[in-house]
This record gives sequence, structure tokens and C-alpha cells, in this order.
Amino acid sequence: MKFSSAAIVLLSSAYCANALVSGPRPHAVRSLQSSKLFSSAAASSNNLSVGNSVGLGINGGDNVAASSNGVTDASKENYKVKYGPAITLGKLKINIFGAIFGVWEVFWGIFFWYPMLMLYALSRKISSMLPGDLLGKKIDPFRRIPINIGYTWGLLSFTLFRMWPKIEGMENLEALREVDENGKKKGLKPAMYVANHSSWMDIPFVCHVLGFQNYKFIAKAELKKVPILGRALMVAGHVMLDRTNRRSQMVAYKSGVQWMKDGVNLVTFPEGTRSKTGRLGSFKKGAFKMAQAVNAPIVPISIQYADRVQPLDYAFPAKISRNRPEAVVRVGKPISTEGKTDNDLLEEVWNTIADDLPESHKPAKDTPVGAN
Repeated sequence: MKFSSAAIVLLSSAYCANALVSGPRPHAVRSLQSSKLFSSAAASSNNLSVGNSVGLGINGGDNVAASSNGVTDASKENYKVKYGPAITLGKLKINIFGAIFGVWEVFWGIFFWYPMLMLYALSRKISSMLPGDLLGKKIDPFRRIPINIGYTWGLLSFTLFRMWPKIEGMENLEALREVDENGKKKGLKPAMYVANHSSWMDIPFVCHVLGFQNYKFIAKAELKKVPILGRALMVAGHVMLDRTNRRSQMVAYKSGVQWMKDGVNLVTFPEGTRSKTGRLGSFKKGAFKMAQAVNAPIVPISIQYADRVQPLDYAFPAKISRNRPEAVVRVGKPISTEGKTDNDLLEEVWNTIADDLPESHKPAKDTPVGAN
């Protein structure tokens, strides 16, 4: 079952899920005041729920009030997704859509992603024993290749099933664009990408924003013990953190800071775990210190309805991301870290993410903004 879950998100070779944390458990510091697969069948359903009767998790054309993006926020909020019949393995469910998708993704994982990842690891080991270490020091010193292998796996498995979310606000990343002395545009400056977390799907969704850029997740050290997943995290060079161990926290901090100095992005879900209600929870501030140490900006990302694509109790996605309610990822404007206190920065990022969330994902009243 762990392999089944890992297959969903390791498309980015970073299946960190609810383990992506940045510090110890909370003590409140501040509170809130402030492919076209199946598409033709769905389109021709004439107000029927095509696919639901066979558990495909494909929603038909129910009558809803239209808006500029096709459906009003209210109808999205109130829409009850029918996932169809499912089997239960342990504590997790798999419906028919999830089973089909799971077989497809695991196939590519077994025959493409994992062999390529192990080939890279072997090549890197051999290179390190040779004079000059061509792969480790010149070709791929920042371990970008395993990240790109994972994203390629995602393209192979997610694209056909229309699992990618709608992404809004990519133009905001142009603020990170570097320009040389001749006015020629270059790549994006390294930043820390911060998102809310209510589903396993949040991870590949954020990876889709980053595409083939290099990035490292902040993941809890326990994941190193998970077969396949642990190996993948280590090969790709993700930042591993044991929040109960002060020494591990210092090592993770130094590793994260060094990655950013080397021009590599960091990704974190500062709630530290998936929200059980879908609502935004308190943020741990540890990861933010890495960005502050190098004055790197923070990019707030608000993820909507990922928990409807894959609920907490499902091993695989239970429906297509583009079907109602459509999964949406909103990329906010980069937030400067310079000259800001820990609490002020935390509150600004938290409020920015909360503002772009639908009502069902907004934090509950009196939810603390920060947690130690």
C-alpha cells in the first residue's frame, strides 16, 4: 500500500506528502483576525452523471449557474462528488477510476521512473570514483536529473488522464525573472514555494508549476525508511528533517540554505500534515528561516479542491482533476523576505494563501497563523 501511495506523487521524485514539515509540533504564536480522456462521454451526458454509475469518478453536465470560469464558486462548494463503488484495502479505498489510473502510473513507475533513477544513482557512484567526477561535479552537481526524470514520469501518467490542475497566476513568476546586462531574459531566481496541504495531489500539482526547474522538498526524515520512496528522496537530494532532533534540524537548515545559494528552489507545506477538514491550518515557521537567510522570496500557492480529486481515505485519485469541482492552483506574487520579522513574514504568507482559497478551504475561525 505504501508503494501505491508513493506512485501517485513520486512523479516529482519527491513524494513527501503530509511529512513535509519545517519544525516541531505547534505552539500557537498568532491567531487569525483578518487527453480528453472520457471528455466526450461527459459532455454528452445531458445532465446525467456519466461514469459515476460505474465508479469512474467522471462527473457529467449537471445544471449549474455559469460564471467566467464555467461554474460559480457556490456551485463548486456545494457540489457532491460521486466516486462510485470502491474496494477498501486496509484504511484506504480504491474506486474504478483510481484502479485504472493506478495500474497505468505504477506501470510507468516500474518500467521507466525507478530504473532510470537507479541508473542515475549508479552512474553518480561510478563517476565519484573516477578522476574529476564528471557527473557529480560538472554535468549535474545539483541533482537536477532525478527531478526531471520524475516530472517526465508525471507527464506520461498524469497527462492522459487529465490529472493536471488548472494553473492561474503563472505571470506572477515573471517578477523572479533575471535579465542580463543586455536586457536578455534568463531563468527565474531561486525561491521558496509554499502551499496549503489537504491531499496527496498537492505535491504533483506544485511540481507542475515548477515543471523542469530544479527544486528540493523539505521532507521528514522518517520517509527515508520507506522502500522506494526513501531511496528516491536521497538520490534527488531533498532536504530531510527530523523535527524531534535538534541536530537534524540544524543539518536540514544548512542544507536548505545551501541549495538556495546554489540556485535551487525549495518547496514546503508548512502546515506539516494534510488537513483533515480541507481548511488551512497553522504554519510552522522553520522553513521560512531558510529563505530569510539568503533573502530569497517566497511564492505563495493556493491549491483548491485537491482533496476532492483524492480524498484522505483514497489510495489513488478518485476522479479527473478537470472535472467538477475543478482543481485549481493559484500562484501568488512573490513575497520579499527582506527586513521582515519571522511572525510578520509568516502572517503575510499565510493570509495571502488564505485569501485565494475557496470558502471550504479557508481557515476556521480563530485558527492560529503560526506554530513553533
